[in-house]
Amino acid sequence: MSYADAALALIVTGLSAYLLFGGADFGAGLWHMFTRNRRTDREVIEHAMGPLWEANHVWLIFVMVMTWTAFPPVFADIMTAHWVPLSLAALGIVARGSAFVFAKAVPDHGGRYGWVFGISSVLTPFCLGAVATAIATGADGWLSLEGLYGGALTTMLCAYLAAVYLIWDARRLADQDAALRFRGYALLSGIVVGVLALPGAAVFGVHSPLIIVSAVAGVASLVLVARHHLLAVRVTGALAVVSVLWGAVGRAGLDLDAAAAQDAVLQVVFAALGVGAVILVPSMLWMFVLFQRSAPATAPNPEPAAPAETR
Repeated sequence: MSYADAALALIVTGLSAYLLFGGADFGAGLWHMFTRNRRTDREVIEHAMGPLWEANHVWLIFVMVMTWTAFPPVFADIMTAHWVPLSLAALGIVARGSAFVFAKAVPDHGGRYGWVFGISSVLTPFCLGAVATAIATGADGWLSLEGLYGGALTTMLCAYLAAVYLIWDARRLADQDAALRFRGYALLSGIVVGVLALPGAAVFGVHSPLIIVSAVAGVASLVLVARHHLLAVRVTGALAVVSVLWGAVGRAGLDLDAAAAQDAVLQVVFAALGVGAVILVPSMLWMFVLFQRSAPATAPNPEPAAPAETR
């Protein structure tokens, strides 16, 4: 494996992490918008996102830094050709973060912050997905048929991931009604993703075996959700989503050697990443572990204890 291959593998790994974690946050924002009349659902979403939502953007920063350092011409071409949707995506990230914070700090009588949070949570993954699909397929732009399709598919992938993750979070917080609703959202969004992904792969010429892996994992996820295997479905759901990304990368057909920086530069980059990973990765893992250990007493809607039996 050349240094350029290793750099691309790291970029795809970072994109996968951002899709699985940051994407789930975007999807949670979508469900937050559509569950505005269900206070307990919103509280489950906000509790799940609270400690982690901003930290997930570290993966996007990692991908950007790796791309402009390892493949400068590719980064320049992408930013030049797609500066409008990428600017909209950045605006969405800022707007949703601000709205999420302001809604907690000041009264939101008209629900303005909630709507900004929800709309931004749809705008950002749509724009990022449109750009990624246009790059992978060689389409004219993000508003081409391929770009619009990719944006819609990415948005639904995020919604599906969020629903799958939130089922367990609602159960862990002892909110059985919310868990049941998120289970329904997962089934619905999973079916929509399947309807979009497989025909789209055939139409746009994505023939990677990973698309079959995604389809199998997606079907397995629907079965696991239906059978209430809520931890196992997190694994198969994540595999179904990330396989779509890996398959699209294979479709792009990049000339890595021509676009890559010199090996001496990549060696320095890899050394710096190794040092940073020693700090970042354990910190992120520990944050997830601590949050998942939160006591059920913090549940937004705990089930009442059964009354004592009288005789």
